[in-house]
Amino acid sequence: MNKFFLLFLPFIVKAAFVTLPFDFSLKKDEFAKMYIYYDGDKYDLKLRWTLYKNKVLIVLYKYDGFPYQLTLFKEYPIDTFRIKIADYPDFKPYLYIKVKEFSDKITSFRMFLNKTYEKKVKIDFYKGK
Repeated sequence: MNKFFLLFLPFIVKAAFVTLPFDFSLKKDEFAKMYIYYDGDKYDLKLRWTLYKNKVLIVLYKYDGFPYQLTLFKEYPIDTFRIKIADYPDFKPYLYIKVKEFSDKITSFRMFLNKTYEKKVKIDFYKGK
């Protein structure tokens, strides 16, 4: 049992459930990996940014097996994007990710949900290459 625990300890320590709103920073081409748990389902989200040029930030993310590319700016409302967590007929929880600050070295993000789903959605977050 101790060998099993020591083998998986780095994965357990590195990942953490987050409380929203949640702020995180990423270096260029550094991944933010998240597992989103909602209504008994698990969704994968990988996020990274690749290019900052002429005050424009290019963000790449892959959610539930589909890749996306976004162009974000520092001005409101084009500094935020949303991801539909699940698609149900009567309700749709959305995850919003806002770019707080960005430069050519590091970018800061803020992640939050629409208010009615904050207690129903769990997010397991970790980052790395």
